[in-house]
Amino acid sequence: MDDKYIFFALAFSFIFVSAFILLSFSEVNIPEDRFTSLYFNTTIVEGNGTTLEGKHLTISNDSIALDSSTPYNEGDTLFIDEKGYTIGMITNNSVQLYNYTKNVKDKIYFDFTIENLEGTDKEYTYKIFIDKDNVLEGNESINSNEKVIIQKTIPFNGEGTHRLSILLNTGAEIHFNFSSVK
Repeated sequence: MDDKYIFFALAFSFIFVSAFILLSFSEVNIPEDRFTSLYFNTTIVEGNGTTLEGKHLTISNDSIALDSSTPYNEGDTLFIDEKGYTIGMITNNSVQLYNYTKNVKDKIYFDFTIENLEGTDKEYTYKIFIDKDNVLEGNESINSNEKVIIQKTIPFNGEGTHRLSILLNTGAEIHFNFSSVK
């Protein structure tokens, strides 16, 4: 074999291995993802005998009671001072509450959060729909890396099952289904 080819093969191998070693020790900057987070809020209450919005909360295995009232079960909706909750999961010592109403009589309550992780201050526009009808619009200016909680109560008397959707100008969308109570 020709010595020239052996020399080229060794030189190429040396350059390739050296480049690989240099690149493996160099810092690679990966750009951070920039996005907007949109979500419905939840409340978790832990400890039997604690309070929720000033009401004494008693938790049992499959229900909760506020100030010794009629017990509520998973899936039930309750209001405390105009703020609505739907009961999620109940354990021996805690309860998860969704901050929106799934069983509606005369009004729908919900609160949601817009969190700006875009890296710059941003103006958000949101639209709220019931089924496909636009019922409310709003604007929020949110600084970079901050969030805003928005609380809304909408009068509603329609029968049947419906969907409430929130759509941001970024394209983000969230929703929940609710039913009227007879």
